[in-house]
Amino acid sequence: MTPHLESAGYRPWKGKLRSPWWGSLAIVRVALNLIMRRWLFWILLGLGLMNFLYHFAFIYLKATIVVQNRDFARFMDSFKLTGTGQAYLNFMHLQAAIAALLLAFAGSLLIGTDSRHGGMIFYLSRSMNRVHYIVGKFLSIAVVVTLITTVPALILYCEYGFLSTSFDYFTENWRIAVGIIGFGLVLATVQSLMLFAVAVWVPRTVPLAMTWLGLFVLLTALGRALKEMAGERRWMLLALWEDMLRVGHWAFGSLPENRSPTGTETVIVLVGVCLLSLALIIYRVKAVEVVR
Repeated sequence: MTPHLESAGYRPWKGKLRSPWWGSLAIVRVALNLIMRRWLFWILLGLGLMNFLYHFAFIYLKATIVVQNRDFARFMDSFKLTGTGQAYLNFMHLQAAIAALLLAFAGSLLIGTDSRHGGMIFYLSRSMNRVHYIVGKFLSIAVVVTLITTVPALILYCEYGFLSTSFDYFTENWRIAVGIIGFGLVLATVQSLMLFAVAVWVPRTVPLAMTWLGLFVLLTALGRALKEMAGERRWMLLALWEDMLRVGHWAFGSLPENRSPTGTETVIVLVGVCLLSLALIIYRVKAVEVVR
């Protein structure tokens, strides 16, 4: 460093440089701090918590009753609220709807503000590059979805196993844990990439929310209309929300065989949607000019 810079008060960095990937984690931390300061987050989180507490209490009630009356416990299973893969699937599907509502209004805060107020330029002017930025923002959205969908489902799964008469529940129903994690990854990945793609192109809150919810509502309506007109169930692949639910059935091992659209077709469509979303994200982020 030249004497002129030293006399101006500048000093070289003498600490240990960390990997730019730590910058991605910093983006996640900042995003979570921002979203947790909004009252809407806590309202929607409260709705999800009510659903979680309802299932939590139902599982505890069944665990108490099963010791005294096994027949009544089996009757409670008919409500599909305890222990079965279908019960966890229904729970996560409802939680995913709450997460989608939250993302509709939080997308502008997590992604849109970077485009409108130069946050993207700020991040990219640091030691991180565009890959680190994209990964950080993707993880920010994925963490929110996971906290609302996958984590509560895993807690319910562990509660049911620990309150059972033996720990055989875990060994006999390991597929349920795989289904919870698999369905959670699908929800987090698809919703995160789609929201990211929408937010970088439509950064303002109201248009973003309308576009985000419209992707699910309008495409579902279009798919059903084309199915009725053409008599072909494959048109329902346009219904992305039902596609994710169908993959959830496949993850839990309850997807009906030989029924169109198949699990393979659904996976291909969702992978295509994710790749298209990623392409739109990369194109938009690459368009940002940064001078270091």
